[in-house]
Amino acid sequence: MMTDRKKGIPIPLLSVQPRTSTGQQGMALVLVLWLVVLVSLLATGHARNAHTEISLASRQIDTAKARALAEAGAQRAILDLMSPGTERQWPVDGSVQSFRFEGHDIAVAIRDASGLVDLNLANAVLLSALLTAADVDQMTQRRLVDAILDWRDADDLVRLNGAEDDDYLAAGLSWTTRGDAFGSVDELSYVMGMTAPIFERIAPYLTVYSNRWGVNLEYAPPGLIAALTGQEIQPVRDSVASAAGTAARGSDTYHIRVSATVGDGALASLETVVRISPAAGQPYDILYWREPMRVSVAQPAEDLQ
Repeated sequence: MMTDRKKGIPIPLLSVQPRTSTGQQGMALVLVLWLVVLVSLLATGHARNAHTEISLASRQIDTAKARALAEAGAQRAILDLMSPGTERQWPVDGSVQSFRFEGHDIAVAIRDASGLVDLNLANAVLLSALLTAADVDQMTQRRLVDAILDWRDADDLVRLNGAEDDDYLAAGLSWTTRGDAFGSVDELSYVMGMTAPIFERIAPYLTVYSNRWGVNLEYAPPGLIAALTGQEIQPVRDSVASAAGTAARGSDTYHIRVSATVGDGALASLETVVRISPAAGQPYDILYWREPMRVSVAQPAEDLQ
């Protein structure tokens, strides 16, 4: 309060409030909006990451389940193979058999090893027929046949179109010939001159477990039958062949291919080779196991070309 000196009348003081800048108010609003946007982005990113982690975890669970189902399918096939021939439910000529287990689909194909070309015992004529059917030209064919024979023999003599250890080293390769039987069909890819396309075409028709010089056409794939006979025919079923008295005796070794699908398409597959030996100390031996398998069960490669 102030007082008028002349009249002694008190004069009230006016209260002066500081003025807030309009620009400062706008900046504060912008900062608040940016904070809201930033928090929203962080929340969205966190939610997206959580969704991705949940999806990955679910996918891993489905994949593990599919793998377990594929192994169950293989065991189911082995159990069937251990049954006496008259009680066997599934054919052993590579026909696809499908069944459901725990609400999921499993596909199984069993083939007697005698219906395939044994990579360790096939002679030049049989190997040439297989490569001819795979549309391999004559020059490449001669080189591959001789290289395969050189790979598995124990001597250092080079066949006309073949390759021995010195040839592999001269080519800069880090491996040489085995000088013994092939340990697996996959080993064929290391033979000099073998290419990936040729290997992929002929591998489904090969084995290292039949211990046969020839091929039992009763259990052979149609593509291989066509390669060896020159005509497309379907393999003869066990019952028909037995009635005709023309069936060659099968082996005790089988190639099994299995695939299982779970959820939204999680797929697991495997291929194995088993030898059934009920007279031995254990009912069967696992000779080979591969995950995933080389050839699809649902769409087996029946055409070499």
